[in-house]
Amino acid sequence: MYFPVGWPKYLSIPQDHPLPPIYIVSNRDRSLFAILTGNSLCIWFCKPCVEILSFRRSENSVSEFGENRTAEWRPDSSMIAITTSKGYILFYKVEEDENVGNHQSIYVQKDGRRSLPPRKATGDLLNGEGIPALKVSQLSYIQIQGGVTCLLCVRDDLLLSTYTGYIQRIRWDGCSNGQMSVNVKTVPFSTDLQFSRASTVQEENVNIPHMEYSPLLGGFATVLSNGRAAFLTVTSAKFEPHQIQGVWAQEVNNASCVGVNHKYRLMAFGLKNGEGMVYSIDEITGALQVSHRLAVSSKDYPDASHVVGSMTHIKWTPDGCALAAAWENGGFAVWSVFGALLFCSLGGDYGLSEDSFKHHSLHIKSMEWGAEGYHLWVMASRCDTSQVNGELPSDTNCNGEIKEENQDILQLQFVKSSLTVNPCMSNHQHLFLQGEDRLYVNNGLERTIHQTSPKQQLHPSQPGYPSNQAPSFLMGSKQWQVITVPSNYLGSNWPIRYAAIDRAGQCVAVAGKYGLAHYALFNRKWKLFGNETQEKDMVVSGGLTWWRDFVCVACYNILGQRDEIRLYPRSSKLDNVFATVTKVPSQVLLLNTFRDILIVLCADSHIMMFSIDRKNTQPNPTVEINKIQEVAIGGFIPHPASVTAITLTSLRTETASVRSKQPAVEAESILLNVAGRLLMFQRDRSLHVAVKDGSKQRQLPFTSPVMVASAVENVWSTPRLNSEKKHLVEALWLGCGAHGMKVWLPLFPRDDVSAHGFMSKRIMLPFRVDIYPLAVLFEDAVILGATNDATCYDTGPSDNLPFLTLERTSQIYLHHILRQLLRRNLGHHALEIAHCCTELPYFPHCLELLLHEVLEEEATSKDPIPDPLLPRVVAFIQEFPEFLQTIAHCARKTEIALWHYLFNTVGNPREMFEECMLSGKLKTAASYLIILQNLEKPIVSRQHATMLLDTALDHNEWELARDLVRFLKAIDPSDADTAPDLPPLTRANSMGFQGVLHRTPPMSPDSESNEFVFVTNPLRGRGSGKTDQVDGGKGKEKSKSRAESAALRRRSASGSGHEGSPDSFFIDVLLARHARKLLTSYRLKDVGCFAANMEGYQLVTWLKKERLRAAKVEDFVTALKQLHQDFQWPLPILTNSEFLQLSKDLSASSSSQGLLELEEGAKNMSVKDSGYLSSSTPVISPAATPDSPMAGSYVLLQPKLHIQSSRDDTSLAATEMSDDFGESTSMDQSYCLEAAELELLCHELANKGPAQAELQLRYLLHIMIEAGCLEWSLLISILLRDVMAVVRTVNTASFTDTQIEIVGRMREGLSYLEMWADTECMGYKPFFSAIRGQIQTLQKIVEQNPPNSRLSTPRSRSSSVEKDTPRPGDGSHDNMNNKLVEEEDEEEEERLVEELAKEQEQNSGYDCRIS
Repeated sequence: MYFPVGWPKYLSIPQDHPLPPIYIVSNRDRSLFAILTGNSLCIWFCKPCVEILSFRRSENSVSEFGENRTAEWRPDSSMIAITTSKGYILFYKVEEDENVGNHQSIYVQKDGRRSLPPRKATGDLLNGEGIPALKVSQLSYIQIQGGVTCLLCVRDDLLLSTYTGYIQRIRWDGCSNGQMSVNVKTVPFSTDLQFSRASTVQEENVNIPHMEYSPLLGGFATVLSNGRAAFLTVTSAKFEPHQIQGVWAQEVNNASCVGVNHKYRLMAFGLKNGEGMVYSIDEITGALQVSHRLAVSSKDYPDASHVVGSMTHIKWTPDGCALAAAWENGGFAVWSVFGALLFCSLGGDYGLSEDSFKHHSLHIKSMEWGAEGYHLWVMASRCDTSQVNGELPSDTNCNGEIKEENQDILQLQFVKSSLTVNPCMSNHQHLFLQGEDRLYVNNGLERTIHQTSPKQQLHPSQPGYPSNQAPSFLMGSKQWQVITVPSNYLGSNWPIRYAAIDRAGQCVAVAGKYGLAHYALFNRKWKLFGNETQEKDMVVSGGLTWWRDFVCVACYNILGQRDEIRLYPRSSKLDNVFATVTKVPSQVLLLNTFRDILIVLCADSHIMMFSIDRKNTQPNPTVEINKIQEVAIGGFIPHPASVTAITLTSLRTETASVRSKQPAVEAESILLNVAGRLLMFQRDRSLHVAVKDGSKQRQLPFTSPVMVASAVENVWSTPRLNSEKKHLVEALWLGCGAHGMKVWLPLFPRDDVSAHGFMSKRIMLPFRVDIYPLAVLFEDAVILGATNDATCYDTGPSDNLPFLTLERTSQIYLHHILRQLLRRNLGHHALEIAHCCTELPYFPHCLELLLHEVLEEEATSKDPIPDPLLPRVVAFIQEFPEFLQTIAHCARKTEIALWHYLFNTVGNPREMFEECMLSGKLKTAASYLIILQNLEKPIVSRQHATMLLDTALDHNEWELARDLVRFLKAIDPSDADTAPDLPPLTRANSMGFQGVLHRTPPMSPDSESNEFVFVTNPLRGRGSGKTDQVDGGKGKEKSKSRAESAALRRRSASGSGHEGSPDSFFIDVLLARHARKLLTSYRLKDVGCFAANMEGYQLVTWLKKERLRAAKVEDFVTALKQLHQDFQWPLPILTNSEFLQLSKDLSASSSSQGLLELEEGAKNMSVKDSGYLSSSTPVISPAATPDSPMAGSYVLLQPKLHIQSSRDDTSLAATEMSDDFGESTSMDQSYCLEAAELELLCHELANKGPAQAELQLRYLLHIMIEAGCLEWSLLISILLRDVMAVVRTVNTASFTDTQIEIVGRMREGLSYLEMWADTECMGYKPFFSAIRGQIQTLQKIVEQNPPNSRLSTPRSRSSSVEKDTPRPGDGSHDNMNNKLVEEEDEEEEERLVEELAKEQEQNSGYDCRIS
């Protein structure tokens, strides 16, 4: 609620002060601060923070009366009383210095070269806008016998206590009344005011060192010198000595300081052990009841009570919503009103040194809150830091301890939630904080709504605004939007007192000392009063809020001297002419809205409700406000100032009315937060209907209140209606400080239960939270909050305080509700709530949190649990499809020692693994492998991993398959039958699988699409992947060495595994089988992804081995279609010029049938006529026609147009051979260059696929050529329509020992592709015409071989090679040896696979029960 930000401000102390400051105190409105030293008095102004005067006492005065100790302001700021060390009280008069010009202002404001005189208001000293020039003069003094221990102002008198144990009352003129003094020993003390017996203090030399007065409590909170704490109460305001009675604060024997909260009726006592105790008064018995404790937990700072020392100071904020406490050994903390720790300086970042906190911690001597709680004035001392650098300070005592020095006056800056002073903001789902001159907004919708021009903006109240838009945690950002209030408003109205934001989060309004201003986020414009007199005549006193597009304020009219309620339209100028004004009989303390009803709380303890009706008048909208009801609550509250929040809701204690005929949109109840107790006033439904009185409808009265909860800081409700999430929307959320949060949840009857069999009701569910809640997102099941983050910057040896930043925090609360309902056997209601939240993306995480918290609590419990909750939680989670995932993720995040308890309730993990396999949840099954790894023998986990690997490969789960391969290779065969030791807490990481799941492979696929990206080539194996050249002797040597090392190649593992083991070979066989399966089905892209994700997989070597088996292409047309589909590559289309050229060719050849087909195809593709020819697609030059003599060797190519592009990647063949073709012929001069460029550009965009796919295809093209898979390289070249790649492929087939069957299949496949292009895809016809010469080259190669050797299978080919005599230099002898080796490898692979399969069948009966 209060959060420090930035660096502290250091206030410079004049050099003429030889003594350090010791005490600071502010006046009533916290605009002036008196700072005491031993012999001087300084008065500072709050804003700007400057020194007004410095009054130094003479040496004679110091020697006569003693040095200054404490001070106290008179309520009207006209006098200051100072206590001295010799028992005197000095009275000083504070008045304006008339000798100072510039309207008695000590500082002059300049606008350029011109000085602006401050405007002076009449009546009060501090009502002017300038900084007043003051002077101090001593009036009188009085000597107190025994010395003064503490001094405080009570109304128009001073109350002090002495070292002799007396409490005296003196006037400001220095006169003392002896009859009004009382001795502490004569005061009767008891534990309550009714039943206990009173007794006096019997100890000697007991006095009151600390005391504070509370007019709302009607007494004094005191700390006695013996360590006890008590509350002194009086029956009358005259403070008669015989009327004083004390009530002991039980359990307190070591009190050190005290602070009183008037608004919440609390008193906090600081203890010498570093903790604090906060008490409230029982209104029935008058006893002091413990509300909560103030302590720093071990999570925030370990052993804080042994480090910090005694708690020396306690100061409540001006609004009573937070408390600051300081310790003797340094440091301070801020708690909320009911004990939630907001900030603690003990855990701050003070540097890297171990003694950094000791030397840089703030030892606070005195502190005081500034105006509205935006500043904390601190008088602190810090130790010398020279010892940190290894030096010994010069001011150390004989014990070597460092003396405190560097007395500083610091000003800590704070921001606070708008809920502290404007609790009506609890209806909004925004994080909204306010500082002294700026606002902090965290609104995720600001980036998604209102992106049009300012003139087109729609406000939520206007027609056309999307009603389904609501703030969402998922759309929110952790970045704060800081809105600075303009200086022309805040310059004379500092600080911000009230701030409000509308429900859409697009409009904010602020109110300072006078007037108000509002701001629109969508157009970033402020609106201020044009008439400054109107601004100065209005003071916002009861808060402000937004109702649709109107600003509603409760204010005091200074000119008319009356209290009013005003509504200003947002769209109009900020002027009273456009305002709707309603008079109220007394001051408005609080206001709030509920749909179209305005509810206000007045100072006369009356609640008034008004109906608001918007009128769409022109040119500016107006509202009509009418009073509809008034409720007197004076008999139910102790004082109107104790009411901290008022809310009008449609909630009732019983939700049966929701299902009745009465609509749920009516205002059913009033919620009042009275000093932390939530009271609920409900309408009396005994009358059934509202009574009409004439033309008006008289509202139903309210019954006596019921107390819903206690220790309530904030209340959240929403007027939104959502039938799907009625449990969450109609719930009431309570923030209870150190007690966590509470939700008042409605319970609706089941549909199959009659109304008489079930009484609908509500249930209060408490739970703890890890953040301080500032907003509740009802439909998103999320709590939003804020926290501080400290960062230390090394700015100097003596200035090393951390820089504080503000961060947004969030927490899911759904699992807390489900757990509480299951604990109370309300599983049906838990299911209803859970089912309405299944669409939330973090719903599976909620189930994990639910299971994890219950498991940790029950499994680590030392005592037996008679009714465990875990079985109910497991049965509850089984109702959702995320059950298997929830169990696996929870187990992985839990210690292995708790798995026995978990799986005894959940079931056998092997069965859950098999269920995951059947349902296709492979990643969840992988999580269960980790569990089986630690609960079963390695042979069992290996068996399940093999099953999962095979399934993952079939489903193209490449990342999972890669991790499973690593997992299998990491299993030591010698430990296959060794049972795991339970519970080894680090065994989950010992086998490497858990860490493997998140490792990045060397050739990482895209996490989104699992595509392979071949930029570099670490997997190709350059040493063994080069194409064999025609060399007889070298070929024989290679064949012999390959035959001799066949066994070594079979057993070589491609990763970090156990080389030579059958398991490693079995993995390789499994991977090879899947690769064959992919390649035989023409899924070339999946083959690339497979090879990229399998670490160390030698794709080139494997393709060489399979080029006559799995890598052969039987159906070129089907393979080409599959490539188009897998790589999302469009089929080519014809341009107009290509169509005309083909028409001429067909006409010249008198092929009427072909011409008709061409025209028919052109008609079908007329829509896609605007295509292009890529830069790598050549056309046939007239010098290289198919009938020319050069057609058999090479083709002279020329590009139509070379388009420079960053992604223009031509093939290596085109790059290497471009210099051999000579110069290109020029284009026809009659051709229009601009039209050609446009046509080619459009053609390129239409015919080319994604850039990523092109990179992949070109990489695979190089791989296939290197591996000798010329059929695939030819298909890829055709897909890319790259003539150079086709030339390279044909040349490879011509100049290497390529098998004749491969060449035959290439030629036959091209013929089938030409037929397919003629009938189905005419866009390929120009390309096939361009490669006509290469087709003829393949035909010649085929014709040079015997006809019976063409297109034979690998078996027949190898047998024919055995019979035929090899020709010298053609490499057929090497091919024969390769075939023999491959057949031997295949037979041995099959034999080892059968052996491993038998071994797994023998081990499949292993019992997986948890031992």
